[in-house]
Amino acid sequence: MRGEWLTEPDIEVRLIHGKEAKFLKAPDGQIMLVWNEEVYPVGKILRAFPISDPWRYLFVYDTDDNEIGLVLDIRELDETSQKVVREELERRYRMPRITRILQVERLSQTGHTRWQVETEEGIKEFVVPGSEHIYTARYPRIFLVDEQGNRYEIPNFERLDPRSRRIAIQYL
Repeated sequence: MRGEWLTEPDIEVRLIHGKEAKFLKAPDGQIMLVWNEEVYPVGKILRAFPISDPWRYLFVYDTDDNEIGLVLDIRELDETSQKVVREELERRYRMPRITRILQVERLSQTGHTRWQVETEEGIKEFVVPGSEHIYTARYPRIFLVDEQGNRYEIPNFERLDPRSRRIAIQYL
């Protein structure tokens, strides 16, 4: 049997149980899932509930973006697998805090915006594909998502220095 299926009308999800699965990291950094005598190269691991339940309900996708299955709880996995999955989730959901905005420019060929910012981790430059990737619903807290899916946070737009606010306001 290739994994247990949880079935709802029009929805089928394969459950990845810890006793049947092992996540490993290859020397090149590629995460592999060994599950039911098959090996899957993992493209990404996503949280279904990133804020309220970050270590449960983890969707696993292959490198072609096909869903492999769902890990109900990371604690079901062995220690090595937990470490691999936790590191991947922490990398994916890492969110540098923007402390200053140095420059924003609209790219004429695409309409995307290139941001040069100062974060707690140093100066970063990234491209935001469109206004739908700038989240202001929790203003003054603002989230930006770049082309690679990396997230950046402005904890409080009102507390940025006046120059930073002036540079960014027309793009929010």
